[in-house]
Amino acid sequence: MSNAAPTRQPLDDEDVVGEILCRLPPQPSSIIRASLAVKLWRNHAVTSAFRRRLRAHHHHAPVLGVYEKDARTLRFIPAFVSPDRIPPERFSLKVNPDHSYPDNWAVLGCRHGRVLIVNRTRRELLVFDPISGDCREVAFPADFVNKRHTTNGAVVCEDEGIGDSTKFRVVLVGVWGKGRDGDLSARIYSSETGVWGDLVSTPEHPKPCRVGRLPCTLAGNGLYWWLTEPHGCILHFDLGSQQLAVINRPPVADINIGCSRIIRTEDGGIGLAVLSYPTLRMYNRKVGSHGSTTWVMRKVVEMDKILGYPSSMEMEAGQTYITGYTEEAGAIVVSVHYGRKEDYLYVVQLDSMRYKEIGADFLENAYYPYANFYTGGPSALQLPAPLDNDGGAVEAEDGDASIPDDSNSEK
Repeated sequence: MSNAAPTRQPLDDEDVVGEILCRLPPQPSSIIRASLAVKLWRNHAVTSAFRRRLRAHHHHAPVLGVYEKDARTLRFIPAFVSPDRIPPERFSLKVNPDHSYPDNWAVLGCRHGRVLIVNRTRRELLVFDPISGDCREVAFPADFVNKRHTTNGAVVCEDEGIGDSTKFRVVLVGVWGKGRDGDLSARIYSSETGVWGDLVSTPEHPKPCRVGRLPCTLAGNGLYWWLTEPHGCILHFDLGSQQLAVINRPPVADINIGCSRIIRTEDGGIGLAVLSYPTLRMYNRKVGSHGSTTWVMRKVVEMDKILGYPSSMEMEAGQTYITGYTEEAGAIVVSVHYGRKEDYLYVVQLDSMRYKEIGADFLENAYYPYANFYTGGPSALQLPAPLDNDGGAVEAEDGDASIPDDSNSEK
């Protein structure tokens, strides 16, 4: 009996531990607190496999905060309070700290744990990973520099940002040649090859044409942007076939691009969220067996009742906007302006209509929600340090070093 192997306890099994941990609330402190108990749990909590399990179980990642443009700084506004609050300075980024004057830059969107920034002064794109702190510079393709055209873009990762943090693709779309009468075109950059692919164009589309500035939506294998010309149409880029197409919006007169967002539906298709205060309408785009398409009204919500505002408040048209959207969380960002000094910003889940208020300074009319599963170091959230096997605290550096990592994990 003395030579018998020790009995393996259920909580020593990584599969069982994973099932337990992924059922905790997805807020940052929940998983980090649990992972402090045992070294095995800490090792498992930072693996790519566990983060995939989290995404599969919860479907939607939590909105950790929103980004806004503030002069030279990509400013992060936390969505949670302590102990889940991520300090703003940890996720913020100085875009041009070495210049005496601000560059001409803008945020193109957040997805798969990255933020995509276009810096027109330096003629480059920045792909920023707030969790790891990695910021990659991608030079514009030559024809982007030499020609005038309206442009937008997106960053995508095949592993949804869970695996290798260095692998991503950047998609640029715009109108190439002849001003607004040119052809809709796209280019794809691969971080693995470090080069831009060939120009993909489609001359078969309504003209004139202009790509809007709002971030795109990823649904299935397609990226979708609003077009400002033709008014209210949608640009679709298929990541697989690399083909471009223009989609007509619902035949409804009061759809204002500034008060609407293209959303991803539960079946992986696209829809629209349209806010005309106090009413929020949601549409689904249905594709028939023969390729015919129709827009169907799915839900109507009275936002004054959801947010607790009386309908008699002085909410005139143009005072309430949809200022952001993330398909990874299934949530919109709504700004409410009442009177001269009362401004409110909310993150609203479209499935449950639950909401969270965020404190913002309203420097911009656009906010970029950052949704991700955070399993970083406890010191980043001002939690106790983990204990080693002898009961002593494990020293931490830069917030994350107290959590062991492996070759397949991403902090």
